[in-house]
Amino acid sequence: MQKVVVVGAAVVDILLKSKALKTVKGHEVPGGLAMCEVVGGKLEAEDNLIASGGGGTNVAVGLHRLGEAIKVISRIGNDDLGEVLIKQLKREDLDLSMLQKGKGKTGLSVVLVSSDGGRSIVTYRGESALIDPNEINWEEIKKADWIQVSSLGGEMQFLEDLIMFAYNNGVKIGFNPGKKELDQKERLKKIIPKLDFFNVNRMEASMLTGGEFEDENELMKQISDLGARVIAVTDGKRGASVISNRTWLKMDAFPVNSVDDTGAGDAFVCGIVAGILQNKKPEEFLKMGLASGGSQVMKLGAKDGLLYKNEMEKWMVKKLKVVEEQI
Repeated sequence: MQKVVVVGAAVVDILLKSKALKTVKGHEVPGGLAMCEVVGGKLEAEDNLIASGGGGTNVAVGLHRLGEAIKVISRIGNDDLGEVLIKQLKREDLDLSMLQKGKGKTGLSVVLVSSDGGRSIVTYRGESALIDPNEINWEEIKKADWIQVSSLGGEMQFLEDLIMFAYNNGVKIGFNPGKKELDQKERLKKIIPKLDFFNVNRMEASMLTGGEFEDENELMKQISDLGARVIAVTDGKRGASVISNRTWLKMDAFPVNSVDDTGAGDAFVCGIVAGILQNKKPEEFLKMGLASGGSQVMKLGAKDGLLYKNEMEKWMVKKLKVVEEQI
């Protein structure tokens, strides 16, 4: 069991799943696809869930279920939603001694889920975007074996301080960026070489490096050049890749029926980081990431599908196609 400090958002997720939600093509939206209902329309939902969410709590729960000792650094509001969030996290037996409480509102996400598992999310970050470095017990963080950071809403100074603190104190650190960090790509690229683990999806890798999305070989070389010790690139239902010591491993995804894609990326991070902490080989921890992500999309919400250690063992005996190349 390794001691891990997880830093990131803590919000309450409200999910509604409806088979009436339609995915339509539209040239006015990025990516060309939108999930929508007509203005003034009203849909019926077949399922719902109110649960703790946010990258910080998702990763914390996932790593704890896989056997690691977790402390959470996040921030909630002084309101009823904050109490709901604390109650749910306590059920997971997480150490919340470093959880901050502000005077504002707890973060909230409304997640609309279609019948094929696709989703659209509207998020109010609230206090989750206001983690105060001055309230952090930095001496306690020195005792950690690993720091795992989820998106900090573009607070680059805080991110840089975290990474430098870890680097200077010999604590390993991983980071899974969000859009607001990726929007500051030149600043982000300067700190990536100090990371022990860095994770993006294939589209984000293309945006970050300027490489062609379709030229996967060249894209993997460019992302490898960013310099993190281990880099993972997810590619949706096509699987994922891990690059370590200039060795590129590409593995197919587990064939699963997707119920809800919410939290799949966080789940993937849990499997990878747990595998690294448990001294697994790259092929093994990549498979753990894919297993964790595959299990997660089979359940509604961001946590119900997160694997426990004994469940992970069952997934690991399954066979997946893997390709290895030197880059």
